[in-house]
Amino acid sequence: MKLEVFETRDEWNGVLEKLSLIDVYYTYEYCSSSAELQNGSAKLIYFENELGIVVYPIIKREIDSALCLNVFDIITPYGYGGPLFFGDQAILNDFRKVFFLYCKNEGIVSEVITFHPLIDNALAMEDYCNLQFVRKTTAVDLTDDLETIRSQYSGMNKRNIKKAQQYGLTYKSVEKSPENINTFFNLYNGTMNRLKSTSFYYFPLNVIKQQLMDTPISKSHLLFVYNGDQVIAAAILFTGTHFAHYHLSGSDEQYLSMKPNNLIFDFMIELSKTEGCRLLHLGGGYEEDDGLFRYKTSFSNHNIFDYYIGKNILNPKVYKLLLDEKEQLITSNGSHFPQYRSVF
Repeated sequence: MKLEVFETRDEWNGVLEKLSLIDVYYTYEYCSSSAELQNGSAKLIYFENELGIVVYPIIKREIDSALCLNVFDIITPYGYGGPLFFGDQAILNDFRKVFFLYCKNEGIVSEVITFHPLIDNALAMEDYCNLQFVRKTTAVDLTDDLETIRSQYSGMNKRNIKKAQQYGLTYKSVEKSPENINTFFNLYNGTMNRLKSTSFYYFPLNVIKQQLMDTPISKSHLLFVYNGDQVIAAAILFTGTHFAHYHLSGSDEQYLSMKPNNLIFDFMIELSKTEGCRLLHLGGGYEEDDGLFRYKTSFSNHNIFDYYIGKNILNPKVYKLLLDEKEQLITSNGSHFPQYRSVF
C-alpha cells in the first residue's frame, strides 16, 4: 500500500486525468486559490493498494501557538470535497490507518471534512470521523429540456423573471478581463456589506482572479446582468463534465426591485445546460430552510441533497494543550471546531 502527497500542478492534475475526476473542487487550480484564502497550503493525498484508490484534497494550516509546538490542522478547500474512493469501499479502512499515521508524523492535530453533497461521499466515512448533518442543499436537474426545467420554477420566480425582462434587463457571459473582474469584485463586496457578512466571505481580489481560471476538467464563467450599459448584477459559475456550481454573486442594491438576480440564476441554468452539465448545484442557505434556501429551491423544483461535515481530533493531548493555552479567549460557541480557533 502507498500514500503519496502531491503539491505540484502536473502531479495533481495528472491524478485527476487518470481517474477522470469530474469536479472543480478537486482541481489544483481551485484548491491552490482556496489555500491562499484559508491561510494554508494545498495538498492532494493519494492512496493506492490492491482494493483501489483514494484521493483527498486538503488545506494544511499552521496553528498559531506560543508553546512552539510546530503543529497543524487540515480542512477541506472552500466549498465541498472530502475523500473519494475508486474500487472496493473496504479500501477506506486501510486508507484511514495510513492517513492517521501520516497526520501523526506531520504534527496534524485536527481535521475538518466538508463533504460533497452531489458526490455523496459522507456516509461511507461515518466510521472514521464524527459525522454531522449540517443542512440541505439544492441542485437543478439539467437532464430535461430547458423548457421543462423552466416550467418547474415556482410561480413567484417566473413572475420575477418576466418582470426583469419587462424592464429590458439583458445578460451575457463576459470576458474575464481585469476590468470585468473588478466590476464583479465591487458588486460582490457591496452585497457582503449589505448582508453584514463575516470576514470569512470577503474574498481578496487575487483569490477571485485565481478562481476564475479554467482547469483541465472545468471552466469558469463570469456572468453579468445589464440595465442598459450598466452592470447591476454578476455571478461566477463553474461548469464541468457532470456538475456545475453557482459560486459567488453580487448585485447593486438600488436595482434589486428589477429582479436581476432571478434573471442571472435563470441564465446560469441555461448556460450549465448548454455546457452539457447534469446538475447545477446552487448550495443551501445560511440556516436550514431559510429564505435563501427557499429562493434557490424556487429554481430547482425542491431537488435536494444532504450536506455533512466530519470532525476528527487526531492528537487529543496537543488539542487539549491548545485549548488550555487559549481558554481565556474561547468564545461561548461550543459548536465551532476546532475550538482552539474559536477566538475573538
